[in-house]
Amino acid sequence: MDRFMGNEPKLLPRWITIILGLFFTLITFICVIGSAIIIFSPSVPPSIITISLGSVFLVGSIWVFYLSLRLLIIKPKSNKHYISPNGLRIIALVFAFIPVLSLITGSFWEKPAMYSTMAIGYFGLASALFKMAKNREENA
Repeated sequence: MDRFMGNEPKLLPRWITIILGLFFTLITFICVIGSAIIIFSPSVPPSIITISLGSVFLVGSIWVFYLSLRLLIIKPKSNKHYISPNGLRIIALVFAFIPVLSLITGSFWEKPAMYSTMAIGYFGLASALFKMAKNREENA
């Protein structure tokens, strides 16, 4: 429960971070390749939507690939965090924007009970990430 109240979670042992780093590095490298294919594939007709979405996916997957590499490189007991306070805020904004986007696209009204539950979860996660970012900034 402390994790959602703004306190930092306990650090994982080094051997677990290495295993997770290897797993996530492989998965996110595949995501980087897939995102690049969306942009550069000759079979996909280039349009503003495919190029912009492909660029967002490519930048996001490169960023997550970098974070997974940091799991392999940085020792967990150091004072460095994997994600900076500003990075946490950006992730929180993405999670807060997902329910708003479902309202804009109209998919919210297809299954309102399910999307309402998901919206509560997304806003709760965004709130926890904002608190964690504030805590990291105060402790820095």
